[in-house]
Amino acid sequence: MLLKTIFIRFYKSFNFDYIKQNDQEPDPSKSWDFIDDKWYPYIEVSIETATKVTTIVGANESGKSHLLSAIEKAISGKSLISGKDAEFEEIKREDFCRYSHFFSIKKGELKFPGFGTEWIDVSQPDQQKIRECCNLPDEITFNSFLLFRVNKNDLNVYIKDKDNYRQYKVAQKYLESISSILPNIFRINSQVALPASIPIRRLINQNKKIQLADNDIIQTKLEIFERQQRNEILKLIENLVENPDSLNEKEGISASQQISKYRDEITSKIVAELTKGKNLLKKQDKRFKLAYDLLCDVSEVDPEILSDLAEALINGKEGYANGIIEMINSRLAERLNFPRWWVQDQEFCLRIAPRDYDLVFTIRDKTGTEYSITERSNGLTYFLSYFIQFLSHKPHPEKNEILLMDEPDAYLSSQAQQDLLKIFDAFSNPQDGSHITRPIQVVYVTHSPFLIDKNHAERIRVLEKGKNDEGTRVVKDIARNHYEPLRSAFGAFVGETTLIGNCNLMVEGAADQILIAGAATYLRNCTETKIETLDLNTVTIVPADSVSQIPYLVYLARGRDVEQPAVIVLLDSNQSGNNAKIQLRKGVPSRKNLLPEEFIIQIAEMQSGITLSHGITLTDLEDLIPLPICVEAARRHAKEVYGATDKDVALIKEDTVLKKIIDGKTIFDAMEACFREKLISKEVYIDKISLSRSVINLINILNLSRKNGGKDSLFSELAIFETNFKFLFKYLNDKIRKAREKLTDESISDRVERYKRRFFRDYPLSTRREDARNLLATIEDLLLEETEETGRIKKQIQNLLHTYKLEIEMYKIIERDDYEEFKKGLDKIKYAGRVVSQENKFNQ
Repeated sequence: MLLKTIFIRFYKSFNFDYIKQNDQEPDPSKSWDFIDDKWYPYIEVSIETATKVTTIVGANESGKSHLLSAIEKAISGKSLISGKDAEFEEIKREDFCRYSHFFSIKKGELKFPGFGTEWIDVSQPDQQKIRECCNLPDEITFNSFLLFRVNKNDLNVYIKDKDNYRQYKVAQKYLESISSILPNIFRINSQVALPASIPIRRLINQNKKIQLADNDIIQTKLEIFERQQRNEILKLIENLVENPDSLNEKEGISASQQISKYRDEITSKIVAELTKGKNLLKKQDKRFKLAYDLLCDVSEVDPEILSDLAEALINGKEGYANGIIEMINSRLAERLNFPRWWVQDQEFCLRIAPRDYDLVFTIRDKTGTEYSITERSNGLTYFLSYFIQFLSHKPHPEKNEILLMDEPDAYLSSQAQQDLLKIFDAFSNPQDGSHITRPIQVVYVTHSPFLIDKNHAERIRVLEKGKNDEGTRVVKDIARNHYEPLRSAFGAFVGETTLIGNCNLMVEGAADQILIAGAATYLRNCTETKIETLDLNTVTIVPADSVSQIPYLVYLARGRDVEQPAVIVLLDSNQSGNNAKIQLRKGVPSRKNLLPEEFIIQIAEMQSGITLSHGITLTDLEDLIPLPICVEAARRHAKEVYGATDKDVALIKEDTVLKKIIDGKTIFDAMEACFREKLISKEVYIDKISLSRSVINLINILNLSRKNGGKDSLFSELAIFETNFKFLFKYLNDKIRKAREKLTDESISDRVERYKRRFFRDYPLSTRREDARNLLATIEDLLLEETEETGRIKKQIQNLLHTYKLEIEMYKIIERDDYEEFKKGLDKIKYAGRVVSQENKFNQ
C-alpha cells in the first residue's frame, strides 16, 4: 500500500485551497470537500509513488514542517513531538488554522482540523480487512481508496465506483483495525549527533535495558558518567581528603569541628555534582542510544564482550583489551563501508579507542591523522548520525513504511547533502542484500538546492505562503516559480562558471544544456541502465556563451589550480567546433595541454551509432533529434508562445525544412530559415533554447500517451530519439569514467609526501648524502609529464643536490642543522604545484 495524496484543511498554516475555489467548479462527487453544502476544497499534496521519494521545498514559514506532522496525524491521529523521541501528541483544537473564518470559541462551533489520505496498490488481505470494517457490498471492487479523518477520530472511507465516490463510515470498534493496515511512519532525527565518547557501562546497561531512576544505585557509579563530570567530582574528592595544614580555634569552634564542617560542604557539593551528572545522563540518552545502535546493532558487537572489555581495562589487561578494540574497529570498517557513502574522503575510517571508563570515537582521514569527533565538522558528525539511523533501522515485518525528515541540510555541507540523497535512495530503492526488505516512501523538506535530485524533477513539491487568510498552498506551475533549485532541476540556467564541479561536461550553449539535461531526466525513467543516461547530480553541465569561449572555460576549470577537476568538452562538428578543438590542443601560453585530446569530443565521432533522418548530416546536437519531432515541437512552440493558428503552423513542413539544409546547415538553421520565410508576417520566431525546451516537452507528452495506449505516428520517431541519446550518453559516460580515473590518480604532491614521510621515519635526525640523493632521484622519476609544476620541482631538486653536495663524497653524513634545512627544501618540492598556481592567479 502506497500513499498517493495527502489532503489537509484548517491545519496550522493550511487553510483550504482558495485557488481551486476561485478557479474551478465544485465536484459534487467529492463530498469530503463540502461543509454544509458549501465548497471548501482540501489542499492536496501528491506524494511520489514511482520513485517513492518526495522533496518538499519552499521559503521559511511556508508550511513545510506542518506538512510532515499533517501526514502523521492523517495516518495515525497523532504526531511526534518535536525533539522528543517516542513522545506523540494527538490532534488538538489548537492545531486549527487561526486565520480560518471557521476558527471559533462559540459553543457548538468548536472544530478540529481535517485530514485525508489516498492509498493505491492495496493488497488483497488489506482489501478484505477494509471490506469487513466498512461492510462493503460484494459487487464493489477496488485496489485504491481514500480515508478521511474528521473531528479528530471519525474515519470515513471513500471508494470510487464508476464516476462517483461512495462513502463508508468506519465504526468506532473498527478504528484500530483500519489503522493496523496503514503504513508505519518513522523519522530520522536530524537533531541528534554521535557522541564524542560513551561510558562502557552505559553500553552494557543499554543492553540490559536498565531504566534511569533517581534511586538506582548503579547510576551513582563514576564510570557511567561522562569524562567531564568525572573530573569535576574527582577534584572535589581531592579537596575533601586534603586536610588543612593548620586550623586555629575561633569563637569556641574547635579545629576538628572546622574540618567536619569543611567536609560536609565538600560532600554536599559532590552529591550535587552526582545529581547534576545523573540529570545530564538522561539528556544524553538519545546520543548514547545512537552509539549503542552503531556498535551493537550495526556492527553486531556482542554486548557481553563489552563487559569483558570493561573488566580488562579495570584490571590492567591491556593485551586483551587491545585485541577486543582492534576486532571492534574491524567490524566498524566492514559494516559501515563508509567510503561508499561519503565521497569527500575515500580513506575515511571511524574507529574507537579506550580512555579510562570510556570508548572514544575517533576519525582517521586521508591524511592518515586521527581526530576526535569534536575536532571534525558538525556536518560529518550529523551525517554519521543519519547514516547510523539508516543502518540500524529495523523494517516493520508486515507493513509498508513512510520515512519523514525535516530539513536535514541544517548541518551538512553541499557535498554531504548530495551524499544524503544516496541514503534516501537506499530506503526507497533497496538493493539485493540490503537490510531494508521493501521500498520505503521518503518525504523530506528542505530549502537547500543541494538536496534536490536533478535527475528527478518530478519529485519536487513547492509550498508557498499566501497573504492574510490564504494560508499555505501548493504551487502547481513550478515553471513559474523563481526558486533557483527548481530551475536547476529542469536543467536550465545552472551552468555559470561559479558552478563548475568535480566532473564537468562543457557544451557550446544553454540550448545544448537544456537538451542534454532534459533527455537525461527523460531516459532515467525509461531505462534501467545508468550508463544510457546521465547522472545530473554528479556531472555538471556547463554551457559557454559561444563555442569560442570553451577554451577559456576549460582554462578556468583546469588552468589555475593543482587540483584539476574532470572535464569533457562536447563540440559541434562544424568549422567553429574545429577551431575550438585546435585552441584546446594548443592550450594557453602559461599552461599547455590543459585537456587531453581524448576528452575533446565532436558530435560526428558518434556517427556509427546514431540513426539520422533522411537528408541530415550529423553536425550538431540537434541533429540527434528526428526531424518529425523537431517540426512538431516547433509548431507547438509557435502556437503556445505566439498564438499561431493551425493554418499558420501547417506551413512548417518536413520537406520544406529539408530543402533548407544545404551548404552545411543544421536542422535548426533550416528551421529558423523556414520561420523567417513562412511566418514573417505573423512575427513568429524560434531560437535554439525554445526549440530545445519544446522538444523535451513533446517527448514527455508522447511517452505518456504511449504508456496510456494511445496511437501516434511519432511513436516510432520517439524510439529513434531514445536510441540516439542513449548512445550519446553511453559514449559520454565512458569518457567521464576515464576522466574521473585520471582525477583520482595520486597527485605529485601526494606522492612526494608519501616518499618524504617514509624517508624521515627511517632517518629522523640525519642521514648519509647517498640516501638523500637516492630519495631525490626517486622523486624525479615520478615526473613523467613536462609541465610548469614538474619543471619547478626539477629545478628545486637540482638546488638540493648542489647545496648539500649530495653527489660528492656520498658516504658523508648530512649534519643535523643542515638536515633540518634539507627537510624544508623537500617541502618546497611538495608545494611547488601550489606555488605555480598561486603565481598564475596573481598574474591574471
